[in-house]
Amino acid sequence: ANRQTRKRPEERLHTTVITTSGAGRTWHFSHCLGRETAEHNGKTGGFMHPVDVASTDGNILFVLSRGFGYHLKGFGGDIGMRIGKTTIDEDHIGDFARKGFTWPVGIAVSTNGTIFCSDEYENAITSYDPDGIKNFPKFDPEGESLTRWGTQGSEPGHLNGPAGIEFDNEDNLLVVDKGNNRVQKFTKNGEYLIGWGKHGDGPGEFDEPWGITVDGTGDVYVADWGNDRVQKFSPDGTHIRTFGSSEGDELDHPAGVAVDSDGDVYVTDWGNHRVQIYDTDGQ
Repeated sequence: ANRQTRKRPEERLHTTVITTSGAGRTWHFSHCLGRETAEHNGKTGGFMHPVDVASTDGNILFVLSRGFGYHLKGFGGDIGMRIGKTTIDEDHIGDFARKGFTWPVGIAVSTNGTIFCSDEYENAITSYDPDGIKNFPKFDPEGESLTRWGTQGSEPGHLNGPAGIEFDNEDNLLVVDKGNNRVQKFTKNGEYLIGWGKHGDGPGEFDEPWGITVDGTGDVYVADWGNDRVQKFSPDGTHIRTFGSSEGDELDHPAGVAVDSDGDVYVTDWGNHRVQIYDTDGQ
């Protein structure tokens, strides 16, 4: 576009879909958060290729940014890679873990508020103090983390490309071990507890699983990316049901999954560029 026809950022906001209704419920579009930026020192924050988000107390959001993908000249690294802390109304609080990852994927919050992140390249899970804000351009990738664990491999307790992570109702960390096509459960200190899944398209099998969430009863939902479906499991990994398929493009590589307080399941339908909502029975 030429200079005369360019729109300001606030004019580019796409709001054609404002209200969505279905199954006796209505969802209203409210507002967007963030802007494309590496510098976060003011009230208005932003993100750089955000890949996951976690919340606490219904108001504070932690957003994991994957960064530029290259080192920014003069700063000695990818300063866009970080965790941003903001309120739901975009009152930006600050950032931390700048340059602390290689390929970050998932973020989750434990009951005591500690932030955990997965790194699929380093095959590691790292934890951070949620109040450890580092003003731009400060960073400390060697000393900022609280804990770091993970061993590359395929044996029980090993990791190969960890993706989505989520805490269960007992404050143990569920990790989608994408490269090994399984889900594994660890303590917060990285002690292996149980795991389930293998490569395939049968019940309880996976093909590059990605997102994960836990509902109020402790059941686990996994976005089975390569199989175009979502699978539901009991807390011990017993398969309960499967919903979604590639037939008719119902789901095309679902990446993320979440459950609200009513038990409805929200699926980011990556290949179809949309979000789909299912009830707890997969309808």
